[in-house]
Amino acid sequence: MTEEKKKLHPLEIKSLADLKRNIKVGTEVTATSHRNHPDIVGLRRVVAEVQSNAFYSKIKDQPEHKYSTCNYGKGFRTDFEKASCYRFCGSTVQVLDARHGDGSVLYEMEIYENNMKETEENSMNEWERIHRQAERFKEEYPPGTRILLFHMGDDPRPVEDNMRGTVEFVDDMGTLHCGFDNGRSLGIVPGEDRFRKLTDAELAEETGEDEEGEEEIAPKIGM
Repeated sequence: MTEEKKKLHPLEIKSLADLKRNIKVGTEVTATSHRNHPDIVGLRRVVAEVQSNAFYSKIKDQPEHKYSTCNYGKGFRTDFEKASCYRFCGSTVQVLDARHGDGSVLYEMEIYENNMKETEENSMNEWERIHRQAERFKEEYPPGTRILLFHMGDDPRPVEDNMRGTVEFVDDMGTLHCGFDNGRSLGIVPGEDRFRKLTDAELAEETGEDEEGEEEIAPKIGM
């Protein structure tokens, strides 16, 4: 095989769902610009682990590189942001700065075709598994569901423990996007983050109702 045939070309990514479908173990990624980590620009990275809210990648052929050994050996972490934080420009994926919300580009990257051997059937089976799981979470946690977050797992800026929140929506990867009572908004990943629904008693307490669901009425003062 010639070098020209072995050379990988960046994929044309059209949506967040398309991006997540192509981010698999073995996929190669390159940052073409990065405001916070300019030293990673141009380094070819290989995806080592994929989660529903982020993926980890290591510098290709450099296992001892600082970006290969960081995050307890998982590699460089890249979060999946909300769809509104992306611009898809052909083969370039632009990620906007969600923290400042000024429309500025935080980083740009290119995604390359996965070079690992994987049958199309296995790929479709995995996608179907994730899809069925996401549909189950959508039914179990409809918008407005109140939850209690015990502890957020592997997130660089976690919501504090024992914080209550409200489910806003569940995306196609099964991530529960929630608005928390402390004003933060962040995705919860079942299996990685520990949480539960509020009980009926806790919901009644929040709404000022007694355990039988009737509103508390102040005693009347006799005439």
